[in-house]
Amino acid sequence: MKKILLMFCLLFLAAATTGCWNLKESNQRAFIIGVGMDMTEDRKLEISSEIAVPAGLGSSQVTGAGKKNTFTVVSAKGKDFMDAGQHLQAELSRSLFYAHRQTILIGQHMAEEGLDKYLDMIFRNPKSELRSVILVVKDGTAKEVIRAEPTFDPFISTTLGSQQAALGMKPYYYRMLLCDAFSEGTQPIVPAITADPSTGYVYAGSAILDKDHGLKLVGYLDKEESVYDNWMMGKQKNLTVTTSIGNRNETISLVVQSLKHRTQIKMVKYQPQIHISLHGTGSIVENNSSLDPSKEADLKTIQNKLSQEAEDTVHKLIDKAQHQYKLDIFGIGEHMHRQHPREWKTLKPHWHETFPELPITVSVQLRYRDPGQTNSSL
Repeated sequence: MKKILLMFCLLFLAAATTGCWNLKESNQRAFIIGVGMDMTEDRKLEISSEIAVPAGLGSSQVTGAGKKNTFTVVSAKGKDFMDAGQHLQAELSRSLFYAHRQTILIGQHMAEEGLDKYLDMIFRNPKSELRSVILVVKDGTAKEVIRAEPTFDPFISTTLGSQQAALGMKPYYYRMLLCDAFSEGTQPIVPAITADPSTGYVYAGSAILDKDHGLKLVGYLDKEESVYDNWMMGKQKNLTVTTSIGNRNETISLVVQSLKHRTQIKMVKYQPQIHISLHGTGSIVENNSSLDPSKEADLKTIQNKLSQEAEDTVHKLIDKAQHQYKLDIFGIGEHMHRQHPREWKTLKPHWHETFPELPITVSVQLRYRDPGQTNSSL
C-alpha cells in the first residue's frame, strides 16, 4: 500500500512540475514577418521589422475608413542585431517573436559593408527561422521596401517569397547562404530587388557576395544573367528563351521546363579543364516566323538557333565572372573538390588567382517537345 501511495505522489509531483510554465499566449507576442537590415551614415545597424497586426488580417474586405492595416513596421538602431532588437522591444508592448519570419532584406550599404559580422544572431538564436528568404536591395534601403503595401498578399514579405517561384527560381533561403558561404569554392549569389514607389519593389537580378572578404557586395548580375547562373547552379526550375530568326528578325519563344546541368572537370598536365553542359526540353509558346516545327529541317533550325542564343549568353556570363568580378559564381571549386579532392588541396589556397585563367567550354542543347496548338505561325 505504501508503494502505491509513493508512486501516486511521484506521479502527482511530476505532473505538477512539468508543462509550459513559461508559455506566452499569442496575444503576448509580436510576430515578426520580415526584417530589413541597413547601415546608417554613422555606421550603425538599423533594423526594420514588419510585424503582423492580427486585428487587420480579418478585415481584408473592409474598405475606406474601416479598413485596418495587416502589418506595422518599427525601426531602431544599435551596435548589432540584438542591441537594435532591444531598442525595438522598447517601442512595443508585446514580446518580439522571430520564428515566423519569412524574409530578410539587406540594404545596399549594408551589403557593401559586409554581412558576416551581423548575421550571427540569425544563425545562433534557436528561435530564428533559417528558411527565411534573403534578398539584397539594389541602390536602396531595406527599410523603404519593407514598408511597401503589397498588392495580393497581406505582407510584403510573403510577396517577396512568392516572386521567386513566379520567376521559375527555387527560393533562396538564409540557410542556403550559409551553405554557399561555408562551401569549398562557391561564392554566394543572392537575389536582388530595387525599391519602386508604385509597386514597392522590382526584381533586379542577383547580388554577388565575396565570402572571402566578409560577404561583401562586389557587383550584380542582371535578370537574364541570373537565370543562366541559376541554371548552372541547379537553382532554376524553368525559363523562357526567345531568339530572332530569319531575314526579317522574326521571333520564336520556347518555355523550357526540364532543366539539367553538368560540370565536368578533367586534369590535363595537372591543370583543370572545365566543360559545362546544359540541357533543356520545353514547349514553343510563340512562333512569329515562317518556320514550321512539324518539319524536320525547320525544327532543327529552330532548336539550333535557340541553343546558340542561350550558349552565347552563357559565354558572356562566364567572361564577366572571370575577368570583371574574378569570382567563382558557378560552384566550379565545389565540383573540383568533389571530383578531384587531392588536386583541390593544392588549388584551393590560390583559387582566386586560378579561376580567372581556367579554360571553360560550354554546350547548350535546347529541345522542342510541344508546338502548342498549331505548327506554323498563324
